[in-house]
Amino acid sequence: MRTWTLLPALLAASALLVGCSDTETGEATPAATESSPTNSSPSENGTAPGGAPKVENPLDTTKFQQDPCNTLTSAQLQELVLDEPGEPDDAEAGPNCIWRNSEAQSRASIVFVTAGNHGISDVYANRDTNPVFEELPAIEGHPVVAYDAVEGEHEKGYCTLAVGATDQLWLSIGVKISDATVGQRDPCVAAQGVAEMMINTMQGGS
Repeated sequence: MRTWTLLPALLAASALLVGCSDTETGEATPAATESSPTNSSPSENGTAPGGAPKVENPLDTTKFQQDPCNTLTSAQLQELVLDEPGEPDDAEAGPNCIWRNSEAQSRASIVFVTAGNHGISDVYANRDTNPVFEELPAIEGHPVVAYDAVEGEHEKGYCTLAVGATDQLWLSIGVKISDATVGQRDPCVAAQGVAEMMINTMQGGS
């Protein structure tokens, strides 16, 4: 398991929490799928159309789509200092959940992006229309991209990741670090740590 060396400091300061799927300033919106590729089959070189990496370890997300708030365990939420119950929803993009710490003004969220059938290739297909698009190291064989439709959100403490769950499904995972740590911590490091926790939970099926 990868160790995120900066994450403990982030958590100790209530550093996390994320954007979800509406368009209010400071909230991340899953990448549009209008220009998605028409063929989602991975090519022989291990990439899908648009240059998206193939998912090496596909997740069975069936039961977690039914209750996205189960993607973080109670122990993980305690570690992340997210002390308010998760709020599930079934938005247009797909099933989602958001967790908050109102005192720290931090939050984390996940969206199972079911609006489309091309997985993270949808994000790659729209890379030129998103002001933020940065490939990050894969987590447990799952490709990761930091993306945002609004420029400058990172400096405000937000980071949203697109994570390939399967070659047909991707996850939008975001954080908003605490107000006290904005400008001092990297929200994308926090987001990577949250994403790893969620993947480990889903791999365990708990």
